[in-house]
Amino acid sequence: MSATFSKPRLPATIIATLLSAALLGACATGSSHEARGPAPSINQPERLLAHARKAQANKGCDKAIPTYRVIAGFGEGYEVAQYELGACLLETAPTSEQASLLTQEGLFWLRRAAWAGNARAQWRLAMVLSGAPSPYAENVAAVPTEAMGWALVYKDNATRELYGLAPVYPKVLNHLNATLPQNAKADATTFADDFVEIKMAIFTPPAQGPNVEKADKPRSQGQHSHLKQTANR
Repeated sequence: MSATFSKPRLPATIIATLLSAALLGACATGSSHEARGPAPSINQPERLLAHARKAQANKGCDKAIPTYRVIAGFGEGYEVAQYELGACLLETAPTSEQASLLTQEGLFWLRRAAWAGNARAQWRLAMVLSGAPSPYAENVAAVPTEAMGWALVYKDNATRELYGLAPVYPKVLNHLNATLPQNAKADATTFADDFVEIKMAIFTPPAQGPNVEKADKPRSQGQHSHLKQTANR
């Protein structure tokens, strides 16, 4: 007589336990995107900067600019983001339908960073405002006196030597020396001699915690009455 063997069956309680564990594991793991962690928030400017640089490296400046704008607004301490935003805007402007607007915005952020002491921004302004051929100066109107002023400020910037940054291109300096009249050169020298750093105010993100009320949380009738009374005072 042949023996028949049936597969052993697990008790229902064990099956339920295994299914629960599997579901919990799936929820904890999530998709591959979620597994890498949450997106950087407004309270994490360093992570935002890393996110912007990664977007620029992988997808180009046009994809990084929105994030750079957020970080640049943090003000003092984030001049590098202001510089990188300005440089990106000048890079993308020539191929954009908003070329003039992006160029103006790019120069604004470069000037903000340069006035705050950022050496790279000072170097970039000396290049693009000179009127000499230079990268990403296609839509930039020449302001040679300002360009020479920034070249002189950059030359004396201690961080330039600290980080081993390159000097302003000789052809740019030669162009400025050859085209600027003496009174304009004197103005540029005065600008450099009188230069004092001006930094943006620091942005402090609002605190986040258990007592912070969510914006979409409905208010009680009493809260509405209190706000109305306050507004009418």
